[in-house]
Amino acid sequence: MNSGRDPYDPDTVVVGTVGRPHGLRGELWLRPYNVGGGALLDVGSVLIDRDGTCAPYAVESARPGGDGVLMKLHGVDDRDAAAALTLALVRLPRAALPPLEPGEFYVADVVGCAVHAADGRPLGSVAGTFWNGAHDVMTVVDDEGRERLIPVVPDFVLAVDAQGRKIRVEWEDDD
Repeated sequence: MNSGRDPYDPDTVVVGTVGRPHGLRGELWLRPYNVGGGALLDVGSVLIDRDGTCAPYAVESARPGGDGVLMKLHGVDDRDAAAALTLALVRLPRAALPPLEPGEFYVADVVGCAVHAADGRPLGSVAGTFWNGAHDVMTVVDDEGRERLIPVVPDFVLAVDAQGRKIRVEWEDDD
């Protein structure tokens, strides 16, 4: 999905991914990262990030559908146009989202961050995140390709500096 560039943007937040087309008139499924949130249901526009290029789209309609949102974007008028956006990232301006409390961060912002253990040892960088049913998990990959799965919970994540692109974690390797 990501073309290898750091997806962090200080002005926008990745809130989901474009899924498959729905029907013949350009409607598409959006898979929000926060399934319980309604941020995508009440927006007037979204930014679609395809291979690092963002394009604004006015939202003609949005409605809940299963674990996602069915959305019709202005100018996306047929199945082929909707299919061309499949797997693109969906971004919203940070200003359109509620302000973060001290110590809070958007999980999407950790991708690309350098990760260090509490004692200063470099552990790698965050290649991605996933939801395991209980909490988010960071996939951290080091220079040798070793992968660590670190839960995004306060017991492990000590500090996140999204703008500085670094994370400090409590982590002991078992080797």
